[in-house]
Amino acid sequence: MRHIFVDESGCISFGPGGTEYFVLAFVSTEDGTRLSKCIKNFNAHLIRNGWPKDLEVKASNLWHAPNSGAVPADYKYKNKREEPVEYVLKAIAALDVQIEYAVVKLDTIKTHLRKLPYGILYNFFAWQLLKRPLCYFPRIDLYIDRRNRESHEYLKFDGYVEGMAAEGRANKGREALTLATYHYHSDLPKQCKPEDRPRAEFGVRGLEAADLVCWAIKWKYENGNQQWYSLIQGKVTCSHHLYFDEKVNAAGKK
Repeated sequence: MRHIFVDESGCISFGPGGTEYFVLAFVSTEDGTRLSKCIKNFNAHLIRNGWPKDLEVKASNLWHAPNSGAVPADYKYKNKREEPVEYVLKAIAALDVQIEYAVVKLDTIKTHLRKLPYGILYNFFAWQLLKRPLCYFPRIDLYIDRRNRESHEYLKFDGYVEGMAAEGRANKGREALTLATYHYHSDLPKQCKPEDRPRAEFGVRGLEAADLVCWAIKWKYENGNQQWYSLIQGKVTCSHHLYFDEKVNAAGKK
């Protein structure tokens, strides 16, 4: 069984105030137990040191803690935001995981494509990221952050990805894929039935890891700073640069 946890950073938006890049990334592992335990221990450490129990542990919240009214003044890392971020990225990179990402340079997308509903472009970008593992591994549990919304009446994410994977595997002469897709959100473990809680916690922790990794990758492109990316770079097995100028190299720089 392969566990794949997918998250995004930035937004597919072309108006004022949007981001320059949109990043999708996943953390993949054969046995997610160690990854789940890593994130569980990290979250427990933060809570013991003053992090609010009801505030989601995600990269942006950790980074903006110094100016956040939701984070109390007695939180140990209130003014040392770099410490927990560096620690957890190193901890993730020390595990037996693989990281892949797709980064989209939004201002190079053609005008007619910008008019498509959000979900259409998201699904296409997600497939570019997922097609390698979905056409290779025989059994996959795929976890996606439920914040993704589809505002269209065409084939939705699950059906689109399943269909593309079936075609891709058939072209390669591979057996049919056994795929289960879970759309989770951070509060799910509190809301689900007790018997469903272990899977929900497992999935949400994996998605937290993907969020942290995705944030580090986004920092590299949006801020031109590889400080955080360098901590996970050794686990990056593949990257996809979508709609970049053809002269842009694999590092995203001309």
